[in-house]
Amino acid sequence: MATLNILLIDDDAGDRKLMQRLLRQPHADARIMEATSGETALEHADQPVDVIFLDYLLPDGTGLDLIARLNEAWPRAVLFMTTGHGDEEIAKSVILAGASDYIPKSSLSAEALKRMIANGLKVAEMRWRLHEQQNELRLFSDVLIHDMRAPLRAIKFLSDQILEEYKDGDLEEVARQFKLMKKSVNKTSELIERLASHINPHSTGRAERVTVDSLFDSLRAVLAQDLAASNAKIDWHSGGLSVLCFPPDIVQLLQNLIGNAIKYSGGKTPEISVFAEAAQPGLMISVADNGIGVPTEYREKIFEPFKRLQRGSEQPGTGLGLATCAKIAKRHMGVIWCDPQTESGTTIRFTISLEAQPVRETA
Repeated sequence: MATLNILLIDDDAGDRKLMQRLLRQPHADARIMEATSGETALEHADQPVDVIFLDYLLPDGTGLDLIARLNEAWPRAVLFMTTGHGDEEIAKSVILAGASDYIPKSSLSAEALKRMIANGLKVAEMRWRLHEQQNELRLFSDVLIHDMRAPLRAIKFLSDQILEEYKDGDLEEVARQFKLMKKSVNKTSELIERLASHINPHSTGRAERVTVDSLFDSLRAVLAQDLAASNAKIDWHSGGLSVLCFPPDIVQLLQNLIGNAIKYSGGKTPEISVFAEAAQPGLMISVADNGIGVPTEYREKIFEPFKRLQRGSEQPGTGLGLATCAKIAKRHMGVIWCDPQTESGTTIRFTISLEAQPVRETA
């Protein structure tokens, strides 16, 4: 079990000593930090804190004034207010201000603190998960239109191609184009299903073991128009590998990376390499291009929502594509980064590190 990090904020040394003794009874291994004021408490902002006990009266103001700043410094922590006097109005005020609970010092006991911490941590975790789900839902709803455009453009492009091939009587090519269109339709459906799973907080989706070649086949289908229009040259290296993943998500991630490589080619014919290799405990995929590159100072910021390179600002887009990639990598227990060693063009790598679990084998 992880070490519990507790912050006591109280200017009374005797009260802090009492709290230490009571907290050590149920949480002997806890890491307990002390502060005598709000300002000294915030000096610990770089330290992990799971539980905060905050005295109502402090030398630099009331604990009530501090709650918002403490919640900002430690958004995942559970915060309890303590005071020398029981007062229902105080209790109501601190709860409304963002504290999880309130307890008079006269009611302190090891059992009461144990119960408060256990219940508070559960509520704090649920609150954090809800906050994360809300942010993720907001982000994915924003990018729904952004990420639906590629498969819909592919369908339109393939429709035009089918009409031309049909007029020329090349039914074999017509059949091939219909297969590609079916893949694009499936991609559109999968994107909608992904959004549905994010709307439902109880749906985690199901990971599947698929071949990397099958992921690349799906990509070729949804990017058909972009590849044809840009004359992009792509080298695919699957290594004959398979991977445990959420396939629609990984296709979406790679679609965004390849789309960016084409968009930011700097007027040159895009040359892109997509390379998969084994990486414990899963897989690493790299997408390298010969485009305009990413300045060193932007290589971490580009994965934040709505962040775009100034020199690429004339290009259409919302600045959400790479933020979506970061979300998908995180969902796969992986990370994504811009290779700092790349001197020309851009190389972005990401890992897929889902833990072993029962999966449905997919051809």
